[in-house]
Amino acid sequence: MKSISPVILFNVVAFQLLWAAAVMGAAAGLPWLAWLVLMGMLAGQWWLGGPWRQDLFMMAVGALACLLLEPVWLVSDILAYRDWQYAWLAPGWIWALWMGFAVSFHYALGWLGQHPVAGILLGALGGGFSVIMGIRLGAASAPQGEMMLVLVYALTWSLTVPLLAALARRHRAGRGRYA
Repeated sequence: MKSISPVILFNVVAFQLLWAAAVMGAAAGLPWLAWLVLMGMLAGQWWLGGPWRQDLFMMAVGALACLLLEPVWLVSDILAYRDWQYAWLAPGWIWALWMGFAVSFHYALGWLGQHPVAGILLGALGGGFSVIMGIRLGAASAPQGEMMLVLVYALTWSLTVPLLAALARRHRAGRGRYA
């Protein structure tokens, strides 16, 4: 049986902490907490030998995805973040979450690069689940109703997750395989 590398295990735990810090921090009026955890996540991964250049690439990809997708949800009033008035730009804690999620495709989610159908399913189910949990915890709301939000998220994330996985896999292949 193949063992899990320490950096992948660290990423699994660190991303869960990032999600909790981002959502609960936003709900509690501490949106900067997500950035603090993201920096700790990156530092830990790099200390354990993670590919920092590849991580920076995926952070840029995550930022681009945030820049492109979040305004669609915000302008259409499908999603609204707590204490946030701008429909054309996501709050900072969401940016940190996007970047940390994208980086995870070099670690815990690296296996999805070889399993696109699993990426589609994980994206559809995980996207809807995570946004509803964020709403329940008080970080966001669904002005058009939760069912509409879950359907839009399921569709969007079923496309986004396999795309992020493919980009990470392609970038790894060009630089030497890591995860």
